[in-house]
Amino acid sequence: MIARTIAQWFPVRLLAAGLTMVTSLGMAVEVPSGHTVLCVDGLSERLLVELADTPEERARGLMERDELGAFKGMWFRFERPQPAANGFWMFNTRIPLDIAFLDQSGEILTIHTMEPCLHRDPYSCPVYRSDARYSNVLEVNAGFFARHGVTPGSRVRPANDAVECGPESEE
Repeated sequence: MIARTIAQWFPVRLLAAGLTMVTSLGMAVEVPSGHTVLCVDGLSERLLVELADTPEERARGLMERDELGAFKGMWFRFERPQPAANGFWMFNTRIPLDIAFLDQSGEILTIHTMEPCLHRDPYSCPVYRSDARYSNVLEVNAGFFARHGVTPGSRVRPANDAVECGPESEE
């Protein structure tokens, strides 16, 4: 289970000093190492997301954060599709979040709004699961998806320098 347990806690990994450049609306944008930029159907603004690719990064997630920027988030990427039974919880996560489970093509399968869980017993925290097997997960501030009209069936994809994000940016 992806559920974050005490045995899985690891210190936050330090970001490398290197920066990547991405073109956004004709302007160069600095993308810190360990991050990427995503487009979401219907949004002209890009999301800057931290990458959670290793078991340690996925276990840590957005724990113990006091805030998350408006167009920021975390993208959990998996090498193989995950069973729907593998869920996420909010143990030691201080900010409410939206979670979207995505298939291999980037289509959103399931969205939940998750409340912080500050119980001492991690097993007192609810587990949020997908309705189907998933390959990626995107976490953003609670209410983000509803405010922007993002629903199951919407697509998320890595930003492409040659194509702007937005309603007309279908691949």
